Amino acid sequence: MDIRQLEYFVAVAEEANFTRAAARCHVVQSALSYQIARFERDIDLRLFERTSRSVRLSQAGELLLPYARRILAELDEAASALAGLSGVVTGRMRLGMIGAVETTSEIEATVADFHRRHPGVEIAISDNGSVIMAEQVRTGELDLAFVGLFADQIPDGLAHRLLATEPLVAVVGRTHPLFGRTCVRLPELAEDTRFIELRVGSGLRLQVDAAFTRAGITTRSVAFELTNLDDIIRVAALDLGAAIVTASAARKASESSGNIGVLRLDDHAAQHPVSLIHRKPAPSAPSARAFLATLDGS
Repeated sequence: MDIRQLEYFVAVAEEANFTRAAARCHVVQSALSYQIARFERDIDLRLFERTSRSVRLSQAGELLLPYARRILAELDEAASALAGLSGVVTGRMRLGMIGAVETTSEIEATVADFHRRHPGVEIAISDNGSVIMAEQVRTGELDLAFVGLFADQIPDGLAHRLLATEPLVAVVGRTHPLFGRTCVRLPELAEDTRFIELRVGSGLRLQVDAAFTRAGITTRSVAFELTNLDDIIRVAALDLGAAIVTASAARKASESSGNIGVLRLDDHAAQHPVSLIHRKPAPSAPSARAFLATLDGS
């Protein structure tokens, strides 16, 4: 095995697509495909199951992937550590980041500041949902992640820093019976109402589930599961159901549309956090540790 083949293998495994993997590795697809095929010949095992429509890991690929990630991460850390002797931080920082929250602009400003301070660091940003990203931090697939989870909602072995919280509110369309109200209890809202919600695994969905549990509601009718907070509010404005969203997102939408009613929830615990998580006691990658220093203003 050589390092380039491992890099290509991990890229294809994570992208599940040869074209996107090639673009990520800054090579033409034919070169990447050749190296993957050569790798498979050298080890006499197929690493991927390929069809005309999909690429997925074989049993051998599933076995190799965590080892390959660990090898590449350790090489990256070694290179970064050596560069650090001269005061230069390099390498790759893998950052998970939720979007559409009140603190997004502040987080993005920190990322931009970090890039200005450390231009030699390649920053890879992803948003796979808070629950998945927390697990990816635990397994080392991500160095750091901004998630919508409280401390008791993350896996063991992770450090948790709560950066901000904001209340959850209900959003309804103009023809909804509760339109015009300023406050609502969840049992009242759930009566004969369908909901538009974020995907399972998102931090917001987890906090909404917790709010319904506190209200004693074990089941509710979910009409739509979407991946974007703005889309959820837009569908609610079409009178296709109600939504529970962050106050900042609802406020932004209501300022631009008169078809949205925003109701405060009669549940002070209904909050959405923005938290930073990493492995305890600190990330292993020098680039991630430098990012924490930037976040702390040092």
